[in-house]
Amino acid sequence: MTLKTDLAKILKYCIGLMLFASCSFSTSLSAKPLLIASDIWCPYVCEARTGYVTELTQRAFAEMDQPVHFIAVPFNRALKEVQQANVDAILAVTPDHVAQYDLLTDDLIIGYASKDFYTTNSFAWQFNQIEDLDTVQVGIIRGYDYGERLNAKIANSNRFYIASGNQPLTMNLKRLIKGRFHVMIGNKIVIEQTAKKINLDDQIRYAGSFGEPIPLYVGFNQGNTKAAKMFADGLKKLKQTGEFQQILDKYNIEMSDDSTF
Repeated sequence: MTLKTDLAKILKYCIGLMLFASCSFSTSLSAKPLLIASDIWCPYVCEARTGYVTELTQRAFAEMDQPVHFIAVPFNRALKEVQQANVDAILAVTPDHVAQYDLLTDDLIIGYASKDFYTTNSFAWQFNQIEDLDTVQVGIIRGYDYGERLNAKIANSNRFYIASGNQPLTMNLKRLIKGRFHVMIGNKIVIEQTAKKINLDDQIRYAGSFGEPIPLYVGFNQGNTKAAKMFADGLKKLKQTGEFQQILDKYNIEMSDDSTF
């Protein structure tokens, strides 16, 4: 059975449950849960509907009396499903994703993704310039946006090895330790937290960063202008009450005061 078939069945099941719930308990439009997808990218999006972006999204919609349902799927599949309106929104997309998949964001930044390099403790390599990647094999994740210059490098090189699935970062960390490639690219916070969770943090080291961090958004399909507006209004309420900052503090996330609004 293909991933596409599996996902289609999951989406059909989830949507069926949501329709049943909305018909059983309320006839209002707002009672129908929104379906929101992403892969696991902790502390942004974690398992069991946790993670600071997950919690901000859930609480923002709760402020607007709008239920939501989160599903974990491979990120590249989530992008396609939101574009095709099979799901309502996707978490933690970049400006390139927004443009490529024609998503709505209301320009509300909910975080930033850095482009950081990690290798094993025993591999003496350091990133200083993009040409340094010509001497190593590098692990990346399918569907992720690494910025214009790195994206171009990836598209024109056979030195990059792609992971996919619901938890591709875990896959890349294990491959790195096994010597499948020399270096992996990702977000420093996410890599270090994931490595610690699977007890590999003492076997890897930070080897440099590239460029400026990329802003992240919650992206909605073009048919969900109302949901995008509700999310924006809900986030404003969270910031006014102080709950927005409380959620950031819970996950040790730092953002400037003007990052979101």
